[in-house]
Amino acid sequence: MTKISKSVFRVLWVLAGCILLSGAGLFLYMHHLQATLHDELFAHLDEVAQQGVRILNTQIKGDVSSLQSAAAAISTYKNLEDKPWMELLKEETRQNEFKRMAFILPNGVAYLSDGFLINLAHRDYFHQGLLGLPAISGPLTDAVDQGTAIILSVPVTGPDNQVRGVLIAAHPTDMYGKLIASDSFQGKGYSLIVKSNGDKVAVSAASRTDPQASNIFQSAWNQQLDLDGSMRKAMQEGKSGTIRFFRPGEGWLYVSYVPVGINDWYFLSVVPEAVATQKTKNLLYLSLILCGTGFLVFIILLVYIYRQNSRNHAALYQAAYIDPVLQRPNWAKVRQEIADFLPQTQDPYAFVVFDINKFKVVNDRWGYPKANELLQYIASILEEDLQDGELFSRVQADTFALLLHMQEPEKLKNRLELLNEKIVNYPPAVKEHLQLILSFGVCPVQSQCSPSELFLRAVLARDTIKGNYNDIVGFYDENLRQHLMQEQTIENNMEEALAKREFSLLLAPIRDLDGTPTAAEEHTIWLANGKQPIDTELFLSVFTKNGFISRLDTYMAEEACRILKKWKEAKIQPVPIALNISAASLRSPYFPTVLQQLIRQYEVPANQLILQVSPRTDPSDVPLLRQLAQRLHKEGFKLALNHFGRGTISLDLIQTLPLDMVIMEGEFIKELGDNPKILPILESFLTMAKKLNIHLVFEGVQSEKQLHLLRQLGPSWWTGPLAGAPVQAEHFFTDLSTEQENKSS
Repeated sequence: MTKISKSVFRVLWVLAGCILLSGAGLFLYMHHLQATLHDELFAHLDEVAQQGVRILNTQIKGDVSSLQSAAAAISTYKNLEDKPWMELLKEETRQNEFKRMAFILPNGVAYLSDGFLINLAHRDYFHQGLLGLPAISGPLTDAVDQGTAIILSVPVTGPDNQVRGVLIAAHPTDMYGKLIASDSFQGKGYSLIVKSNGDKVAVSAASRTDPQASNIFQSAWNQQLDLDGSMRKAMQEGKSGTIRFFRPGEGWLYVSYVPVGINDWYFLSVVPEAVATQKTKNLLYLSLILCGTGFLVFIILLVYIYRQNSRNHAALYQAAYIDPVLQRPNWAKVRQEIADFLPQTQDPYAFVVFDINKFKVVNDRWGYPKANELLQYIASILEEDLQDGELFSRVQADTFALLLHMQEPEKLKNRLELLNEKIVNYPPAVKEHLQLILSFGVCPVQSQCSPSELFLRAVLARDTIKGNYNDIVGFYDENLRQHLMQEQTIENNMEEALAKREFSLLLAPIRDLDGTPTAAEEHTIWLANGKQPIDTELFLSVFTKNGFISRLDTYMAEEACRILKKWKEAKIQPVPIALNISAASLRSPYFPTVLQQLIRQYEVPANQLILQVSPRTDPSDVPLLRQLAQRLHKEGFKLALNHFGRGTISLDLIQTLPLDMVIMEGEFIKELGDNPKILPILESFLTMAKKLNIHLVFEGVQSEKQLHLLRQLGPSWWTGPLAGAPVQAEHFFTDLSTEQENKSS
């Protein structure tokens, strides 16, 4: 019995020792685990706050960038008092979803985009703008609707860097609240923006803060917040951190605070401890169970931790590298793969970017779920088409990027056209008669270019053919880059050039068969700074694309009226001036009124202006053109069809419009005397012109032989090198004067 007792005693001591050792090990383990999870929790809280800061900074930087772009546009206006910028403010307000925008003159008077006029001379951001500094205000009372808003402001400077005014934009504070709304911690966490002294700037909708207190440190709800003042001190010093405090009715809370980098703002992320530490508690309880059940449970714990880590890793990978619509690697992942792959290969590759023209129409018509099905269909087509060593990804919305093996341009173009055919034959689109039009940009891969640079160059190539239904593939080269830079330079200088009257009107004589000038044809040149000539075809194509061509038309019409008035004052019998009129002007219902004002201002007869219409007119514009032409003709202006034979609707325009003149394409004269078919064609045109009472003008006459053949055909007018090169208006005036004097003598 004694031996048994001693044995039991020894077993109890061993058991007690094991229990003590196990308890000590368990205590150390749990203490270490709790500390680790606590650090992880703080790191996660800090990351949530940092993410909120990034979102806020991205929004504000984007808004400031938009403001600076608008300010740059406003700075180009010569006279700001007439409010030429008002439409720009309205458009920028709509595009950027501002509450409103305003332009403040140096005297403090602000013109709001929604039509109000107020004085903001007392606002700090206005004074900072006058000093040439951008600014972002705290919450301010809106002078219009008494709501609260945050104001962003930038100075508007002139060419001399003098501040001409301040451009501002307002966002309601609740917009920033929505922006920083966090769905972390099962949606039970919330965020707010405060100043370093604790004053509230913006709060998310789910924020549980004292509505009666404007300062978080002065709220009755937060009596135990920052009892030792460490948080306030850290915020005053621009530091970040995390604290824990107790709030009656809610319990313990964690607060992570991070400086925003704007003014003295701080981003606060708040989460209840019960939610934040739930995972920690679960793991601790599980650890106790595992230790109590032995080695098997310990193995289960290891498996559980491994699976948890795998899930977290998978979730992070899904969020960082998987496209949520396509469920395939996203642009961030593919871009990194391209950057790693290209330096290791010697094979030639091409970078391709394409998108669907007017994809917003597809979204509006089908809705996002069905439009996403189209994007998934495109991804499946690309996946089937791609070869080994090729990659693709959706960059954003409907924009896709591809890395393809480089082939001869024509072969690569054929491959992309076949790819286009598969995509546009998407069955639901075909069934609903929805035409899908794709535009491809191709940039050959160069070793020194990053994926982002290749993407931008491919986008430039795509934009050169965007909207062109006949050619859907554009290639990038240095000529394109230079061409785009030239176009940008033209757009940057066109307003100033018009204001400085750098555009000149040259006149080329149109003669009858006797050699007498019967009209003068306009040719436009642009001398930058009065010296450097700009390529005419280039700047006219740029003006046609951006709509500036209609202003140039008005300018040239006024120049023509000046010349006609000068001739009249010099008592020289004037000849009509033929002006080239763009399609943009012909679409404008105000253009006839502008012409009437000009001829009244300069006391010029309407029949001294010949308005030349291009045969490249869009067929859809013909009804409007017919109506406008009849009005102009009725008011006395002469009408001409230019370059007859070049466009596809030339004959339609002849039978549709009340024409006084038809100018034949120069190719007819070029082959006159060499091509036997040309002579009967011209004879038929002359017969048609005679019956329609239209003057026929032949372009491109270069030799006496060509002129001799024209005289044999019958009555007509002619122009070209033999008639005289285009000259400045004053030289044409001198030449015309001399000719009339010689003729009279």
